[in-house]
Amino acid sequence: MNAVLETRNIKSILAKFQIEAPELQVNELVLDSREVAVHSVFVAIKGHQLDGRDFIPQAISLGAKLVLQEVEEQQQHGAIEMREQTILISFFQLGQKLSLLAAEFYGSPAEKLDVIAVTGTNGKTSVVQLISQLRFLSGDITASIGTLGAGIYNVDNSGLEKTLNTTPDACQVQKLLAKYVQHGAKQVALEASSHALVQGRIQGLKTDIAVFTNLTRDHLDYHGDMAEYARAKRLLLNQPELKDLILNADDAETENWIKAASNTQTITVFSTQLDRTQVSSKHQYCLATNIQYDANGLSFELQSSWGDAAIKCGLLGKFNVSNLLAALASLLVLQRPLKTLAVLCEQLKPVAGRMELFKHPTAGNLIVDFAHTPDALEQALKSARVHCEKQLICVFGCGGDRDKGKRPLMGRAAQQFSDQIIITSDNSRSESENAIVSDILTGISDNSRIKIETDRKKAIQLAIAQSQSGDLIVVAGKGHETEQIIGQQSLAYDERNYVNTLCLGKLQ
Repeated sequence: MNAVLETRNIKSILAKFQIEAPELQVNELVLDSREVAVHSVFVAIKGHQLDGRDFIPQAISLGAKLVLQEVEEQQQHGAIEMREQTILISFFQLGQKLSLLAAEFYGSPAEKLDVIAVTGTNGKTSVVQLISQLRFLSGDITASIGTLGAGIYNVDNSGLEKTLNTTPDACQVQKLLAKYVQHGAKQVALEASSHALVQGRIQGLKTDIAVFTNLTRDHLDYHGDMAEYARAKRLLLNQPELKDLILNADDAETENWIKAASNTQTITVFSTQLDRTQVSSKHQYCLATNIQYDANGLSFELQSSWGDAAIKCGLLGKFNVSNLLAALASLLVLQRPLKTLAVLCEQLKPVAGRMELFKHPTAGNLIVDFAHTPDALEQALKSARVHCEKQLICVFGCGGDRDKGKRPLMGRAAQQFSDQIIITSDNSRSESENAIVSDILTGISDNSRIKIETDRKKAIQLAIAQSQSGDLIVVAGKGHETEQIIGQQSLAYDERNYVNTLCLGKLQ
């Protein structure tokens, strides 16, 4: 997606942060010194892992006209010096104010968009993609930012460009939004990861709607414990101009969101377990009742504050009912017509690598899913079970150099909710694949249903070979990803493409 970014006078922008800067025309803010170009401003902040100030010489050598450098002392704020042909300006608490600065620099693009931010352990990608699909199908230009990439939405996701993180840095977010506005977008749906919220990447982003999907164990290697992880998610409540909250009433953490919400924020709850008589009169609601599953998808009766409707779609699993409710609630809050949305649901396509079905002509069908936490694996297997006629086979592994405590929990989930298990590798990184497998096995008490094959491709072939028509194979962990990290290497591996090739009878 190409767009020409406007040239801006840094003097008027920095004046709003009490800095008297010289007249200088620039067109972008960058945090990565390798991306510096002639008209760039290099923003040197002290990060969580790296100190951007260490890369100022590199930015200067690449021709940066201006460097904003973070300083610890307030009296240094606004100090200006020259280094070669580059202006250096000191900025107190630059890291904390970066999102606000970036919004100001790029002309506050969020003010021209409906901004929906989605957080939660599981479901962020699916909810963002379902919101984008429905808005696209209704004829609007819409954009998304998240795990699958960032860009203007289209049917095959070809408009998405890969990003380094689920939620890009503060400068990138505002730059992307400015591009989307140029392309005529009316809405952006974005994933707000807990890392991004703690690091303030979207701190100054005007947000219309915040969606909370659920909270289960993940990222404890970063947050330390579940209480800190939960608090990180709730930071989304502090977004500027946030008016509407879309909350999962089936998750216990929602009570904490309701308690923390301000009186100016309207709450809409969604649920697959409640009916309208059980919802507080203070809240709007979006509920699924009479949920039905078949080999081709699911259907349910929708009860909502905007009316009732029959919903039918080609998605798989109960948690996708929950994801769809979150998406529908978001668009209903934005006054999209319920009747139109109900019709459009029949056109929805599965999200890439999220309970994505691949049909095998002679053996069991396969589902590729990104599930890489204990709860996500449990939900994926439970969801697959309602679409499974015979045996449910689970192929999964666990990532290396990440939360080791979840490995036995994932083993336990696989044992409890599937009939046969094949343990394989995931992104093993610097750890031994066999050591990771051993950790998984500590959560499994019955080894009679287990096979171990650390070559992931061979593990999938093994699952197909031991299956028969009517069985269902869940291949969990990789989802949409196109590489596998082993040691220090990132090896090309597209699981969706590989599974599709196997189903077509073209072994690689």
